[in-house]
Amino acid sequence: MDAVLPFLTSLDARLLPGVAALCLGGLAAAWAWSRWRTAPAHRRDDLALDHIREAVDAIPDALGFYDPEGRLVLWNARYAEVNPELTAGLKVGMTFEEVLQIGLDAGIYADALGREAEWRAERLAARDNLSATLEQRCADGRWLRVQDRRTSAGGIVTLVNDITDLKRDAQALAEARDAAQAANAAKSLFLANMSHEIRTPLNGVIGLAQALGQTDLDPDQRDILELMQSSSRMLLTLLGDILDLARIESGRLSLEDEPFDLAAAVNEAADLYRASAAAKGLALVVDVCPACPSWVRGDVVRLKQVVCNLVSNAVKFTEAGLIKLDAQCGPAPGGAPTLRLAVSDTGIGFDGAQKDRLFGRFEQADGAVTRRFGGSGLGLAICRQLAEMMGGDLDCESEPGGGSTFILTVPLNAAEAPVVTTPEAASKPTREAQAVRVLLADDHPTNRKVVELILASASVELTSVENGEQAVQAYREGTYDLVLMDMQMPVMDGLSATRAIRDFECEAERPITPIVMLTANALPEHVAAARIAGADRHLAKPFQAADLLALIAAPDVASRQAA
Repeated sequence: MDAVLPFLTSLDARLLPGVAALCLGGLAAAWAWSRWRTAPAHRRDDLALDHIREAVDAIPDALGFYDPEGRLVLWNARYAEVNPELTAGLKVGMTFEEVLQIGLDAGIYADALGREAEWRAERLAARDNLSATLEQRCADGRWLRVQDRRTSAGGIVTLVNDITDLKRDAQALAEARDAAQAANAAKSLFLANMSHEIRTPLNGVIGLAQALGQTDLDPDQRDILELMQSSSRMLLTLLGDILDLARIESGRLSLEDEPFDLAAAVNEAADLYRASAAAKGLALVVDVCPACPSWVRGDVVRLKQVVCNLVSNAVKFTEAGLIKLDAQCGPAPGGAPTLRLAVSDTGIGFDGAQKDRLFGRFEQADGAVTRRFGGSGLGLAICRQLAEMMGGDLDCESEPGGGSTFILTVPLNAAEAPVVTTPEAASKPTREAQAVRVLLADDHPTNRKVVELILASASVELTSVENGEQAVQAYREGTYDLVLMDMQMPVMDGLSATRAIRDFECEAERPITPIVMLTANALPEHVAAARIAGADRHLAKPFQAADLLALIAAPDVASRQAA
């Protein structure tokens, strides 16, 4: 000690508590060792046993030790704390079965109530195993984890932990998970319903505007009509973005894997914006590298969606100059074939800070209150997520006033060109004088009027009904070349009506009539359900007049008409 005190006084005051504790601990250990080493042999055993008892009592877990005959040898204070019913009854030499019986008599074990003898036998059998771990529920709501471990001499060490808090947390997490899943399901149902409810009146607006565009209008009326159609298209795009984002978040958006013409897909996406670019005096240049394979595999719809968004943004944010869409194919740094699509413009550009938030939801480079440029700010966020789903990435380069370049890189999977076969029925001559017989089932009068106005320009005999039950009855009584079926209708929905029509065709041995789901239910699960019910195609509302007229001229409809 005389040597220690000068050493302590020489240290920084901030180190004194820790160093003093180390020194005192070392002195205590040295004193205990000196005491044990200098004691007689029989006292050494007593001192060692005392140290073992102190160590057992210091263990934070409840511990009980039983000899090979199952008799209690020693336990620590924690063993009695987690088993309060044993506090007054614990004694050396009592058997483990007697310990269990105390708990059974006190009604501690919730799982044993009403089946005490059977439960005791199960517990003793589990204990006889080489090692066992079980979670035991108590009548007072506590949970105990009991672990039995056999020693080399045949005794058993029993460790008991109170895991009530862990069980409570696990239950809370499970309830939170279930609530989140229920909320996600409710959100999906809400989105599906809202999609239907918004698309139905929007179909009326777009369809009637298209029908009105086929009539004689003066220049002012045609300008007003063009504004109506432009606003409708913007609303439809926003609706599609919101639904896409929701499907991506819920993991319900899947990608197709089909062969498509790469150059055609890129040019078709750019062609959609040539008119708007020309209206602003912008040059729109598309360059597809000859090294790119003609046919590749992937989801052409989603690829075109990304390209359309990038070209649309380039047109929107460029007042003068050039927009270039460049497609290059080659090996990536890792050696895998890669498609690199770059959309460059000479627009307003943006700085590094704006770039950091550009791919966030509801964000734009121009975030001022005046909002010179419209848009929801969802497009780039969705495009980046689509790029990642395709195994690629979407990034950008820009500087304020110096234009921007958005770069999409995705893996390139070459494919063979599909073999196009012309159905034999399509080559049959049609009866030019005979009109196409169409059965339309839709509960919304505006939608029925839209279809009637669009088909008025074609040679069509249209029969309209208001629900699925009427559609089935009309189909049984008449002959039709095409059925246009809404999905959500009163009395009988479109899926049930489609199944009923297919069943009737089998029973009556009638030829199969093409059925097209003409509906505002446009989510992938709706398309799949329609296919399963027996529908041939799916045309989502709002639809273009050209798409509906194309259905009338489809080969399978023409073959029905000629039959």
